[in-house]
Amino acid sequence: MKPVRGFTLIELMIVVAIVAIIAAIAYPNYQKSVTKSRRADARVALQEAAARQERIYAETNTYSNTISKLVTNADGASSPEGYYTITATLSCSRTVGGTSYSSCFDLTATAKGLQANDTECATLTLSHTGKKGSTGGGICW
Repeated sequence: MKPVRGFTLIELMIVVAIVAIIAAIAYPNYQKSVTKSRRADARVALQEAAARQERIYAETNTYSNTISKLVTNADGASSPEGYYTITATLSCSRTVGGTSYSSCFDLTATAKGLQANDTECATLTLSHTGKKGSTGGGICW
């Protein structure tokens, strides 16, 4: 009589349990890594918008809060990959000859869609001085 080769049901169940444990550990870490990598979308959008602000300031002697001039995404208000909404606020206005000019700006990237689950870096900010900030207490920049 030939010995029967193969796996027993117990051996198969042990392998399934090991795979399930590994998956339970690996998947959340994978999701966290994906969330962190998507923050680059906000950083790129803010730096690009700041560069456009400086170009506008060089031409007009004032900053713009018209977001469609600052962001090139099709909807005119999102980061390149669409994970963040970009907004611009103006401050530090001065008046010269009856005309008001803005000499300060703050750009904000707010997470949306799948990225809204990122509680460590829900928003990223960039000011006219180059100061970078975030909410949530994570290391975002």
